[in-house]
Amino acid sequence: MKRLWHWPLDPGGRTVRLALDEKRAETDLRTCRPGAPIAELPDLPPGTELPVLMDTSGEQKITASGTHAILEYLEGLEAGPRLMPFLAKDRAEVRRLWQWSETSFGEVNRTLLAERENQWVRRSKQSDTARLREGIHALKSKIAFLEGLAGMRPYMAGRTLSLADLSIAAHLSAYDYFGDVPWDLTPDLKQWYARMKSRPSFRPLLADKVEGTRPPRHYADLDF
Repeated sequence: MKRLWHWPLDPGGRTVRLALDEKRAETDLRTCRPGAPIAELPDLPPGTELPVLMDTSGEQKITASGTHAILEYLEGLEAGPRLMPFLAKDRAEVRRLWQWSETSFGEVNRTLLAERENQWVRRSKQSDTARLREGIHALKSKIAFLEGLAGMRPYMAGRTLSLADLSIAAHLSAYDYFGDVPWDLTPDLKQWYARMKSRPSFRPLLADKVEGTRPPRHYADLDF
């Protein structure tokens, strides 16, 4: 049995959830706020951040924390479809775009996504409009790059679904929960995202509801 502690609007946690579902791994999901201790795992080392995966299906209990550690661990297991290509050159491209996603979207997470959560989840009385503008501008520059990729390839790193697709889709889905992705500016990216939303692994994400928030109507619409 696998158990995952995550925060529903965290793009990293969403990436791991997508990978677990793509691999058809039965998982017990536990919601945990960022920075909060996990009572069932009191011995986690200092600095451990969500998501955290515990796997008790083998001979010994395995605990992995952080998106990269968890996804590399899952990919090392024999069970389920592979999310990294067989050829080394193709794996290099997946890792390049996976790292790009984690690094580039970090700017949007620290500004736009953080402010949206302050507004709607933590009910902050005053928003930092400068940070919102900074985040929106940063997001537009990222999706312009992705629009170019989506116009050239069936999937972000090539011809098959990979961890690069899951990471990018997970980040966009978190921003789309608040209606912040300007899909009208990126028709090819929108078409790619519609295909990602149609995958069975995406259904749990589209069903997410966080107390105090309600996603826009198009969020769960597969023909948005």
